[in-house]
Amino acid sequence: MERHMKKSGPMIPEQFRPFILLIPLFVFLAAAVLIWGREPAAAEKKISRSVTSEDAPPEQLVTAEQLGRMTYLDSVMGEVQWVYDDASLSELNRVLREYEIRTPEEISQFLAQAAVETAAGRWLTELGDEEYFRRYGYTTGTRGAGYLHLTFEYGQMAFAVWMIKKCVPEMASIPYRNPTCYTQEEVKETYYSTLRMAEDLGVDISRYSRIVYDPKSSVFTGADYIAEAFAWESAGYYWHITGIKRALSGPPGVAHTDEVSRLVGGRNWQSRREAYEAFYPVLSA
Repeated sequence: MERHMKKSGPMIPEQFRPFILLIPLFVFLAAAVLIWGREPAAAEKKISRSVTSEDAPPEQLVTAEQLGRMTYLDSVMGEVQWVYDDASLSELNRVLREYEIRTPEEISQFLAQAAVETAAGRWLTELGDEEYFRRYGYTTGTRGAGYLHLTFEYGQMAFAVWMIKKCVPEMASIPYRNPTCYTQEEVKETYYSTLRMAEDLGVDISRYSRIVYDPKSSVFTGADYIAEAFAWESAGYYWHITGIKRALSGPPGVAHTDEVSRLVGGRNWQSRREAYEAFYPVLSA
């Protein structure tokens, strides 16, 4: 028996045998220390990635402080001061980013037009009565709306198709007809074919079809709805489809304002120059 035990392995001295039972405990503690040391580092790395990529705030191209400094005295309108809340300021910045209106010159020209069209956000629909609107070829429901006063039924239809194409994945393949390049009839036909396609697919596009004035609707449609839901979006859209960005090459200045005013189709060019001259120093500082 003794000979057999010697052949099976080295003999452990009697004084060390009590420590044999402690070996599993030492192994467990060592493993725990290694795991504990690595885990916080991994967690820290994961948190760092989340903060930098997912939680980073969106770029602010215009701040509340800047809008406050854009108060000025217009020769026709008197004191002009922006009317806004946190939601509309956030929406303005989203639209500026999405439609690539980024430089101080571009933003100043964009806001100068918006300030004169709406008295700096006070009137998001065109003022007047039905007789006045019909004199210019539209109605109360299709009057100017949003920060650049998108106007006319065919203008509403083109914008509705744009938003459906952009925001409804099932409708991404529909054609869009730019009203600066296509006839009113072509724009209208595209809109109605879009409605038919949505019906065939069973897709709800009511959020965007409400952009087009419907006198039979029990909820806001047309101009009132654009002012409520798409005031800045409609302005960024119109800026984009008219190609105003291309008109802003060269040194900044009121010469650009005159060209932009022509493309926007606005009156009172002098007020638009004065707005630009008040805004550009703030945004370019």
